[in-house]
Amino acid sequence: MSQDMFGTAGAWIEANAAEIGGLNDRIWEFAEPGFCETRSAAALCDFMQRNGFAIEMGVADMPTAFVARWGTGRPVIGVMCEYDATPGERQGAVPHPYADPRRGSGFTDLHNGIGVASAAAAVAVAKAMEAHGIPGSVVAFGTPAEKLCVGKPFMARDGLFDGLDAVVAWHPRPYSTLEWDLGPGMQQGEIFDFHGKSAYSARPWTGINALDAVTLMNVIMQFMREHLPRDDRATITEMISRGGEHLTSIPGHAQIWFIHRATTRAGIERTSAVLDRAAKAASIAIGTTYTRRIISATRPWLPNHAMAELCYRNLERAGAPVFPAEAKAFAAEVLKNLGRETDPAPFDETLTDPRAGVTKDFAGGADDVNEFCWHAPTARIYVAHGLRTTAIQNWARAAFCHGPSAHPTVLTAARAVAFSVLDLATNPEALAAATAEWERRTAEGGRPGPYIPPDVKPPVDPDSVPPYVREHLLRTLTEERA
Repeated sequence: MSQDMFGTAGAWIEANAAEIGGLNDRIWEFAEPGFCETRSAAALCDFMQRNGFAIEMGVADMPTAFVARWGTGRPVIGVMCEYDATPGERQGAVPHPYADPRRGSGFTDLHNGIGVASAAAAVAVAKAMEAHGIPGSVVAFGTPAEKLCVGKPFMARDGLFDGLDAVVAWHPRPYSTLEWDLGPGMQQGEIFDFHGKSAYSARPWTGINALDAVTLMNVIMQFMREHLPRDDRATITEMISRGGEHLTSIPGHAQIWFIHRATTRAGIERTSAVLDRAAKAASIAIGTTYTRRIISATRPWLPNHAMAELCYRNLERAGAPVFPAEAKAFAAEVLKNLGRETDPAPFDETLTDPRAGVTKDFAGGADDVNEFCWHAPTARIYVAHGLRTTAIQNWARAAFCHGPSAHPTVLTAARAVAFSVLDLATNPEALAAATAEWERRTAEGGRPGPYIPPDVKPPVDPDSVPPYVREHLLRTLTEERA
């Protein structure tokens, strides 16, 4: 029976390959950044709802977050949808640098395809389970704003990942393999709001300039970077999100975001303490007050070798992606415009053993997929996408997110995820082994709960939403009026 269920799922994906590829390209066209993914989330939900899934939208106080469910009973296996574009990445689907004036955001790592492949896998699983009388449930989680690592931490905190038996996630990479031990690093996002006194800008001495406090905090942090412990391998990224509304007024309110990463929770806490000291010092110097708010926080990656081995077997069953001649000709043009030699095999069309350690190229990066690991045994499949390197400019990565260069990755991921879910649903011994390993590793890791404070809301309110949201909404309104 097992071969029949794999055949049923694979045949459904093959029969619907054009729709799946088209959905990838539609979300690429939408190019909606985090918290703005209205049409992207709706397209994914409509696709699953038409295939029998029950949809719950707007979960965890995020309008573009969703949960899609099919089936009843156990095991309950989750898959993961992402669909947020990156603000400022405007590259068109052409083999040379081109900032498309019609685009305010875009994709550099196929986020437009992550949700599509997972949704297609979920539907394929449902079709196979129904056809072969397999008990269990499949749940697709729509997790917005991954680029800020916001969606999954809030969904985890609100209990949406509780009760899962396993999670099969995936992500594009230059190679096809499974995450083994390394995994993404830890991350925390914090918003600092400074409050002074607004005043007429021709008489600045009558007010207290909140932007000065933001600027001073940022300057302090530039000096403090060399004081962060080397072993924490901490990195910090900042964005001034509000610095006043008009030049005729001294800003009484200003806001700055910081994202920081480290290898351990202790490192995150040390960096957070430095940020807080810098904010306090700036406030004392300028005379403002400030508030601090954590808006994203991820737990460490939790390996699960039993899950990785099972999913790698199913990646082998799915096969490595095979790219058409059209995509390879496109890649040759990209390489030419990068000033690199032509490569007769620009894409990785092989599979790499998970133990080979190729995933170390992402060391220092962060991803909120880690949140799933502490609620159920989790595996992350990597499927080859784009050129066989990450050391290229963003435009060259973004060029491969649409059309024939992207579809083989998405279809391969859909098969690999679907086969893995079906294998877990029908192989209680394998699921029990993964669960036993998960219980051991979570106990060794201290079983930390979500780090988002219980009283904090996602940053979707008018005073906290990132500036790119306002720009996106204005752009969308202008297009609708045109």
